[in-house]
Amino acid sequence: MTLLDYYPEISSCYPEFITQKQMYEICGICKSTAYIAEQRGAVPYEKEVNHLIHTHKIKLLDALAFKYEREHGYRHDDEYLSYLRRFYDRKLKGFSDVLTVADISEITGFIKQSVQRWIGKGYLKAFIKGRGFRIPKETLTDFLVSPVYNAIQDKSDKQIATLQEFNTWYSARIGGVKI
Repeated sequence: MTLLDYYPEISSCYPEFITQKQMYEICGICKSTAYIAEQRGAVPYEKEVNHLIHTHKIKLLDALAFKYEREHGYRHDDEYLSYLRRFYDRKLKGFSDVLTVADISEITGFIKQSVQRWIGKGYLKAFIKGRGFRIPKETLTDFLVSPVYNAIQDKSDKQIATLQEFNTWYSARIGGVKI
């Protein structure tokens, strides 16, 4: 999936090259953050000079990549995380598209209160239906590949086993690295 497919509402509204102002509108950041991102090289740009006006010309794909990285905490094209996402997609295939806190507790090996804490802190996006939370499976996959989930100090036995299973699977395909 390309970033243009991931953000169809944005890609249909903007041209291939955008201005700095359009970038901070798309990314939901302030003008100074956009400027700093450009100066640090996080978002490549070209200076365009028309008579007395200097503007920054930014590829829409570069702005979308910056937005994705800010939202998810990693690059869209990171090979290791791409494989980790595919691994979790296969592992979760038998589950419903919308999960409960109990389902996630079963999948991760963490208690329900931990799952509710992740939701409360905004790490795991959910909506309320009836008396409980419902979590889209795609949102769970985003969380499982996120740095927040993988940086948990007191890993559950199930999380450890799953990461070992992934590393074995990844090493067989790529000659990969351990988490």
